[in-house]
Amino acid sequence: MSEKRKISTRKIIQTILTIVLLCACVFVVLSASKWQREKRVVAVHIEIENEDYCQFVSKEEIQKILFDNRHIKPSSLVIGKVDLKKMEAILATNPWIETAQIFIDNKKTLHVNVTQRVPRLRVFDRIGNTYYLDSNKHELPISDQYTHYEVLFVHVPQIKNDSLGDLLKSRMLAISKFIKQDTFWLAQTAEVIVNSHNDFQIIPVLGKHKILLGDATDLKHKLENVFAFYQNVLKKIGWDKYEIVDARFKDQIVSSPSLPWNAPVDRALSNMNWVKTIVGDLTKEKELSSINSPKDTTITSR
Repeated sequence: MSEKRKISTRKIIQTILTIVLLCACVFVVLSASKWQREKRVVAVHIEIENEDYCQFVSKEEIQKILFDNRHIKPSSLVIGKVDLKKMEAILATNPWIETAQIFIDNKKTLHVNVTQRVPRLRVFDRIGNTYYLDSNKHELPISDQYTHYEVLFVHVPQIKNDSLGDLLKSRMLAISKFIKQDTFWLAQTAEVIVNSHNDFQIIPVLGKHKILLGDATDLKHKLENVFAFYQNVLKKIGWDKYEIVDARFKDQIVSSPSLPWNAPVDRALSNMNWVKTIVGDLTKEKELSSINSPKDTTITSR
């Protein structure tokens, strides 16, 4: 019995000691944490993840939003009293900031990590407003400090927050994405018109014609057909021959109306193989009328 009592007493003492040690550890940790929280911020590090792509938000502006405009000196901030969530919410009010994460590391440095919204196209609507759209269909304001060059959509109706407005935004984003991924069309597109039926027309850089796209469906095939028309027809007879290049129909390009043709004043300025004699050359006209694209696209001139 005495031996069992000794074992029982020993376990009790061990348990008590363990509890005391645990309490001491908790006290030390809490004291250290409290001591750390009473320290002040020693530095601020601001990082903008995609600042190389666009500069609508600068580190200086973030500094002003968080500190200067609120008359706060970062060095006066007590770590334990810094409301990180509130600071993130303040940054979130800026329309150009998509996400903001703020934390303080063990070196007492306040880190501000920001991601900008990235514009994918620019809109000029029918009543004179202009803004950008990002990939999430957010409307982004124009900056007085910085201009970002994107595919232009003009004569756009006022877009409402409904299904039709969402559809129009999706179509514009699809067209812009395709144009920017294609080197030729990025260089050839001056602007994209949205007509009264919300169909699309490309105004090219080279030539005086309009390219009718209809809606944004089968866009790749439509513009491949236009490119074949450029190579097989306009490259030979001149870029100002037609006023309309209609790509709305499946496997067909319809060009109209036929305008009076004038050869370039200085052929040395053009990299096109202009046909020396067009008028009266029936053989050449016959050849052109029978040209098909690589995908058997029918080319019709009116």
